[in-house]
Amino acid sequence: MLKTMIFADKCTELGLPPPKSFEKQTEYVERILVDGYKFNTRKARYIGIGNLHSVISHLNKKGLKFIVEHRKVRCPFSGETPNYLVDVCFMPFKHRIEYWKKKAAKK
Repeated sequence: MLKTMIFADKCTELGLPPPKSFEKQTEYVERILVDGYKFNTRKARYIGIGNLHSVISHLNKKGLKFIVEHRKVRCPFSGETPNYLVDVCFMPFKHRIEYWKKKAAKK
């Protein structure tokens, strides 16, 4: 998957953890979902991820369980909330527990 630069300063500005030097976009999004953050298309574009939909698709194929909803959200660029719905993804606590159990079982 894409290995384009994710802007650490923009992540921090949005209250997200900065990316690790080795992380690709999909790895970063997976990590923040597992850590319990909500993430959306507007935040993704702000930090340098141009197409969250393709990252979501890749994570689905990988078998990661999370929820995608379509909502109106604030745009970090303008500070306004446009009328257009965007992807909002998050991982409920029960899915995070399942994730960690599977990960522990692989070791």
